[in-house]
Amino acid sequence: MRPTQESRSQILVVEDNKSLRESISEALSITHNVNAVENGILALDYLKATIPDLILLDVMLPFPIDGFSILRILKNDTRLSSIPVILMSALNSDEKITTGLEMGANDYIVKPFRMQEMSLKIRNLITIKNSIVNKIEKEIVLKMPFQHQEGYENVFKQRFESIVEKISDDSVMSIHDIANEMSMSISTLERWVKKMYNVTPKKYILNHKLFKAEIMLRQQMGTVKDIAYLLGFNSVPYFCLCFRNLYGKSPKAYTQEKKRIMEKAY
Repeated sequence: MRPTQESRSQILVVEDNKSLRESISEALSITHNVNAVENGILALDYLKATIPDLILLDVMLPFPIDGFSILRILKNDTRLSSIPVILMSALNSDEKITTGLEMGANDYIVKPFRMQEMSLKIRNLITIKNSIVNKIEKEIVLKMPFQHQEGYENVFKQRFESIVEKISDDSVMSIHDIANEMSMSISTLERWVKKMYNVTPKKYILNHKLFKAEIMLRQQMGTVKDIAYLLGFNSVPYFCLCFRNLYGKSPKAYTQEKKRIMEKAY
């Protein structure tokens, strides 16, 4: 069974040879999400916004940034240093291989190589990485407060939901702030929220605000404008749009409908 799009590992291929780059991408795309670039500058641009699960990195990239330079940058950046890296090169040199491994590469494969061999190396490295990450993340979660319930999933949920409730009316609080509150990296927080609630942290917080808004509107605790600002929305039209998307009606129409229902009940 092939993994779903959401569960696939993210692979970054950095290879200047177009034919080889396309061949690798095509082969790996069967079971992974693949992004492929032809030089170091594009690779570093990609890594500013995305942290892949593994990088296939050609050593002999065009000027000004070769593969060893990228590897050095990766290993000196705490955000990127844990990404497994497989170096690729046509240079079957013990010195080059040793240099790459000493710099922190996880493996080194000599061109031409068999795609099956490459796929197995990738699978094994990602499996090891995920095992380590899961163990570390569980340890982090279990160090959090609210451990009276069994299971680290419940510990995470209690802590996360407590923080979201505390900041649900704050328009300034960011995902970065929540990650800091939970002593987690942003990427770890996003993985856990996706795992627990099947939405992003941003979406969870938005829905939480809208759930509170629905209760406040139903209980006539203020005008639409008052409630929007009270819950940290900087724009009333944006609040109305989000509310309509979730409940199928504008806040005003929703309130009027609930009011009519209550009047009929009495």
